[in-house]
Amino acid sequence: MANRQPGQILVVDDIPQFLDTMKQILSLAGFAVTTRLSPIKAIKELRRTNFDLLITTLVMKELGGFDVVRAVRNSGNSIPIMMITGYGSEQAAVEAVRLGATDYLNKPVVPEELVARVKRIVNPQQSSLSPIEDGRNKLITTDPAMQAVLELVHTVAATNSRVLIAGETGTGKQLIASAIHQASPRRNEPFVDLNCAAIPDTLLESELFGHEKGSFTGADQRRIGRFEEAGRGTLFLDEIGEMGYGVQSKLLKVLQDGKFSRIGGSGLLNSGARVIAATNRDLEKEAAEGRFRTDLYYRLQVVTIALPPLRKRPGDVPLLAEHFLQRFSGNGSDRHFAAETLQALQRYPWPGNVRELENLVERIAVLNPEPVIGLDALPERVMQHAVGYSAAGPKYHGKFADAKDRFERDYVTSVLAHHRGNMAAAARQAGMDRSQFFRMVQRLGISAKTFVAVES
Repeated sequence: MANRQPGQILVVDDIPQFLDTMKQILSLAGFAVTTRLSPIKAIKELRRTNFDLLITTLVMKELGGFDVVRAVRNSGNSIPIMMITGYGSEQAAVEAVRLGATDYLNKPVVPEELVARVKRIVNPQQSSLSPIEDGRNKLITTDPAMQAVLELVHTVAATNSRVLIAGETGTGKQLIASAIHQASPRRNEPFVDLNCAAIPDTLLESELFGHEKGSFTGADQRRIGRFEEAGRGTLFLDEIGEMGYGVQSKLLKVLQDGKFSRIGGSGLLNSGARVIAATNRDLEKEAAEGRFRTDLYYRLQVVTIALPPLRKRPGDVPLLAEHFLQRFSGNGSDRHFAAETLQALQRYPWPGNVRELENLVERIAVLNPEPVIGLDALPERVMQHAVGYSAAGPKYHGKFADAKDRFERDYVTSVLAHHRGNMAAAARQAGMDRSQFFRMVQRLGISAKTFVAVES
């Protein structure tokens, strides 16, 4: 077994067709796949066979996915676990990670994303995923779903197609729009953005199309609108779901024939701008319920880019936190977060997404001048999600095997964080040879890349 190559995967679900699909996808990617219809039998299988990854679904009749994770962790087994479900929710994702799941994926399963995530878990040192910089902005991620987003950015950037960016507030929709513009042939033309939620409908039409002098009370001079300002560049309409129905009709006309008039003007102007829109609403649902024009929705969503919330890519939290800390501490700073602080940040669900994390790190950088940021720098709302946290301090509960596993994971994470992901240095501190330490890191499903410093 010492020379066995990683890639042994156990998949459990009580739907035969799903198991067949999973086996086909993963086998084609080079993994050895064992499937079990019974979660109880799968747990027994783990006791007699060494696997590199357990994949379990959340809802099964015999035993739920959460119970599977608890049983595996309580037995002292630290095998990486991926949770897959068609009944996903924010709470389910957070709970899966809290119980000890390594990753979380929603159905329907996209084969490319599944394979990328499995490769990252089973072979973290060979993963090709790394932080990416697009244009003027840092888009830092090691998450396969975000990597797929960035690949789509490069694909659509070369076209003139309209793009609809969907995602919760704070997920980086403006960054993606800017990245598309910077990677496009229009990069030397203007990038003009307009937040539709920040402007009343009575003024939004003027903001978009401009107005002539005297066209309404207060119009004491001609004003150029955003379409005219964008020229042959890119016009980014953020939070377009907040736009009123009347303005939607006039926007639709511009998208249809490329012509518009300033308010109070009689002449037609041509628009050569590419339109990228963004929303935190479900526009398809809004259109079905009559709150958004169906024809405008289909005009906008020639290509749709869906941004995952930060809570569904917890592996990016340490990278982003360290990146923001470097930015707010000044270039060349050697400040960093302690390992246990990064773990607490990963367990928080981040309802405000990357923007909330950025704001929190800025506050921490200003108020905590020490070189290593400890748990005491975190606000109560974050600490409440830390495993074992109480007002009296951190505690371990449950079985000894579970506490031992958490201690081992915390120790390895702390050593790697201290040495910024340097495996050789971490192994020396642990008093182990490099290969022995590497096997422990691999068994725990920890990626040393998480702790590599990211330049700001």
